[in-house]
Amino acid sequence: MSLASKLKLKNFCWDFDGTLFDTYPEMTISFQEAAARLGLTLTADEVYRQLRQTSVGQTIRHFIGEGPQALLMKQKFHAIEAKNCLQARPFPGIKDFSSYLASQGCQQFLLTHRNQSAWNLLKRAGLKEYFTGGVTAEMGFARKPDPQSINYLSQQFNLQPDLSVMIGDRPLDVLAGQRAGFQGWLFDPDGLIAMGSENWRFTTYNQVLECFLSD
Repeated sequence: MSLASKLKLKNFCWDFDGTLFDTYPEMTISFQEAAARLGLTLTADEVYRQLRQTSVGQTIRHFIGEGPQALLMKQKFHAIEAKNCLQARPFPGIKDFSSYLASQGCQQFLLTHRNQSAWNLLKRAGLKEYFTGGVTAEMGFARKPDPQSINYLSQQFNLQPDLSVMIGDRPLDVLAGQRAGFQGWLFDPDGLIAMGSENWRFTTYNQVLECFLSD
């Protein structure tokens, strides 16, 4: 990524799960527990890989299929995960990078399928102060990769797409950003995501910060 493109960006939209916060350990355990209550034994690795590479909904369909059992699985998972996710923590380096962006006058936005609990976790971690606004599940927008929620933020805060980037850990985050005219950056800490249309791919936030600080 060139220095020119780094200096150009002013608006940073963040996915939450697996991007700002490492919630996958809690999500994986919760999924296993919910599945066990339905009589299904799953390994942590197979659940984690499905969650990382797809979505909760697709992971349920992969292991459970469609119909009443899938709906019951979804309900059990979210009930269990709502408690377990309270233990989640931000990825290393996030606070330093987010603080740096704020010091440079950049705006940051939350864009997540998670509910209001995402804001509560950001506040607890001392990160909420860096965010101008955002979108959570309660607002009812179409799920990514549909760009509806990003378009809303663009209109609400008068964001210029060519000065903006969407950062997430899955292709659907990248695609949502690009469909809104943003750059799409992929955070892939464990190398599980196949090469796609992302404008930039990185594995740690220290790597990103060093890139921004370098000349």
